[in-house]
Amino acid sequence: MRVLVSALVGIALFAGCLGVWWFYFPVWKVETSVRKQLPDGFATFSGVKYNRSTGAGCGYVNVGSRPGLPRGTTHFVLLADGSLKFDPDDRMTGTTLQQLEALRKHTDYLALVYARCA
Repeated sequence: MRVLVSALVGIALFAGCLGVWWFYFPVWKVETSVRKQLPDGFATFSGVKYNRSTGAGCGYVNVGSRPGLPRGTTHFVLLADGSLKFDPDDRMTGTTLQQLEALRKHTDYLALVYARCA
């Protein structure tokens, strides 16, 4: 009886470890790839998901107030080729042409999100 219980516990632990690896390992890879592309590598993540069919990772990253990077928490898309795209922070102000250009950047990013992350 002890052998049977020990075998069942061992199988349950193995299945649990395999489940954690299956679901968390891709998220960990996405977070690591994003950190490598940041200047100092420091960031906090939330809502990170990995789409196995497209190979893209999406979520929110907070890099603080570092120059050249989005301020505060912003959405990101890590494509399968390793390129990183941030949600554009362009404001819809200025002339009509400037507003249309900012709107185009936002719609291009949203199309990327729906194609890769949904």
